[in-house]
Amino acid sequence: MMRPICISGATVWTSVVLSAVLWANGPQSITDARFITLHKTIKRQPGESRWMEIDWYPSVWEARKKAAEQGKPLFLMAGSGGAPAAGC
Repeated sequence: MMRPICISGATVWTSVVLSAVLWANGPQSITDARFITLHKTIKRQPGESRWMEIDWYPSVWEARKKAAEQGKPLFLMAGSGGAPAAGC
């Protein structure tokens, strides 16, 4: 019985402290140069997501034809339960 009250109290206390800290500091403005630096850091870098450089084919038939033309193996990827892989 005491456990839910303790968790609830800790949640409220954390919320109060976090709100006070964020409110006291307020939003910080940054210079244009700092924004550009941060933006470059956050953006995907070349070679970072190598899988995005692969030509993915949604049709197995198209992929099979392309693999046969180039003499390369075919890689099939499916989601759980055999469902086709798709963007979420």
